[in-house]
Amino acid sequence: MIGRVTCLLASALLALTLGGCDAEGSTADQSAGTTHVGTDVRERLATGLAAVGSDGEMVADARTTLTPVEAAWLHEWQVFDIQLETEYRFARFYAALSNDGATLDLSGSPESFAQMVRSAQVVVNDAAVAIDVGNVYLDVTRTFDKASYRIGSISEVHWLPNPVPADEQRRADLEAQYDALVQPSVAEPSGTGWTVTVWMVYDRTLVRHNLEIAADGVVQDNPEVVETDLPVPYSRGQA
Repeated sequence: MIGRVTCLLASALLALTLGGCDAEGSTADQSAGTTHVGTDVRERLATGLAAVGSDGEMVADARTTLTPVEAAWLHEWQVFDIQLETEYRFARFYAALSNDGATLDLSGSPESFAQMVRSAQVVVNDAAVAIDVGNVYLDVTRTFDKASYRIGSISEVHWLPNPVPADEQRRADLEAQYDALVQPSVAEPSGTGWTVTVWMVYDRTLVRHNLEIAADGVVQDNPEVVETDLPVPYSRGQA
């Protein structure tokens, strides 16, 4: 299934977790680092995903965590970060559930994100909302066949912990080159919508996303690869 990956836990697991609440039938206790999702929410999400050919069985498994993604601009829908970790494997994807029971598998599917924001009648009316829409879009539509994470500065790259001299010099050169360029996500007005710039790392590649975000929340991504072969650990199906 697109958008999820299972791997041996011997691989390093990098977690980019979004927390939140405001879901019908679910709450999040962020101070304790735990999330409580009602049984009815789990059952509705599992049934809906199974009906559209997604992994409803994984969602129904009581060992699977369902973490609501905070998105104050999203009405009548709740997005969940779905993770299953056992002794032998780790699997993760994002899905959305509407108050009327509609479900969407978002991982690897920008089209499903567009369907969700249109259904929710999202209104992007300021830069802060545009930035959050862009950040959430990139988080929930990514897949987990490789490590991927947003960064707000070049120092947030997960560099090799014990680099050889050549890799150490490469890191120093990259930090000097991109120190002023890589910044937290920023939005600029563009016609009736917004252009949002977001920096991300995919495995060993640095990417600048130039997102065109319409007033209704629909996103058009224009990614630009700016560096390859970053001196970072290789990933195998990491989140």
